[in-house]
Amino acid sequence: MSQESAAPSKGHRALRAGPTAMALVIGLAALTAHASETDLVQDIQRYCTVCWRNARLDPGLWEDCTQEVCCRLLGKARAGQLDLNLVLADDTSERRELVRAIDMVRKRVQRSKRYQPLNDRLTPGPDLDQRERNRQELGEILEAARQAVLSTRQDQIVELWTRGWTVPEIGEKMGLPVARVSDEKYKALRKLERYLAGRRDELELASEPATLELEVSRVG
Repeated sequence: MSQESAAPSKGHRALRAGPTAMALVIGLAALTAHASETDLVQDIQRYCTVCWRNARLDPGLWEDCTQEVCCRLLGKARAGQLDLNLVLADDTSERRELVRAIDMVRKRVQRSKRYQPLNDRLTPGPDLDQRERNRQELGEILEAARQAVLSTRQDQIVELWTRGWTVPEIGEKMGLPVARVSDEKYKALRKLERYLAGRRDELELASEPATLELEVSRVG
């Protein structure tokens, strides 16, 4: 029995993370489609990290903040509203969109910290518990999708890539040409996207998942 049939047994618990899972996979697939392996993602992440450091945000939040910025940009790229390859170029509308996304996330985080009660900062509260549950649910949905549609090789590539490995590093570890790894990664992300889109009703996915507020950490 495949994991595909086991996923619905999670019931409503898994449904809450459905839109986020779809948005994440669509974002990753959009990035693969719009950008070559020129470390564009890492460049955007490094740019965001500098911004979070300068804004004195909690380092524990940097990855989540960067993920939210990336997903917002990817959603617009998916809709044909910007060219990801111009996001870091000087004096472009894409660069201004990046700055706006970073500024919006920064302000939201700073506001939430400013108004957070002291006792909530000292001890985990319901929001933190819910966030952790959402992360677990997201991982379960993506794991079920990976087991249902990916080959063993594709699953290993996705696993390593979501853990931060570059395509050349994956190729070296698996003994594969870089071009083969890049092609398999692209195909794997497309498979995941189609699989989740086909289960839209079951996962209660929104029609525009990439516009959702995302609280996604790196899954792997």
